[in-house]
Amino acid sequence: MAWAATSAVTTIYAADTPLPAPDAASITPEEVFERAVANGNEHAIKFADTALDVAATSEDGDTRALSAALNALTLIDEDD
Repeated sequence: MAWAATSAVTTIYAADTPLPAPDAASITPEEVFERAVANGNEHAIKFADTALDVAATSEDGDTRALSAALNALTLIDEDD
């Protein structure tokens, strides 16, 4: 039953076209974390910290985790 409610809410509020994720290719992991700290939201900081851990294990320079952290920073309001 929870999946039905989640599906309904997602259907109502989902964007018609997904926004592209920010490109983290030109930013260092340290800069991502600095942005999270500047945001001030504890969840943004925790998310960025985890993304840096994931990015550190990438052997081929994959920046998807850092891009996800940057995207989270745009979605997490610093006033929350």
